[in-house]
Amino acid sequence: MSDLAKVTFFLAPRLHEDLRIRMHYDGFKTQSDFFRACVVSYLEKDSKFMDFLDHYKQSEKLQSKASIKKSERLRKRGKELMVDLRITEEDLENIFDLIEEELPEL
Repeated sequence: MSDLAKVTFFLAPRLHEDLRIRMHYDGFKTQSDFFRACVVSYLEKDSKFMDFLDHYKQSEKLQSKASIKKSERLRKRGKELMVDLRITEEDLENIFDLIEEELPEL
């Protein structure tokens, strides 16, 4: 377990209680399972998660509508390029593995 990083943050007690109740209702056994799912969805740019995130950024005024739309267009264009170039997720992983081998300090 020493090869894992710990992420910690604080919530108001009522929010924490509501979170635990909601997670139980949705079948999450641990908070770690829930947050791990969120992190993986974010890093893999899951379209539904990114839609939620765009909505959140707009409603909380974290980014302008123009910036959010630009990010959305860039994600869409990236997917189109992957299809056009016939690059699979496996190919992409292999590319990153090669980069890691050549440049381990990155």
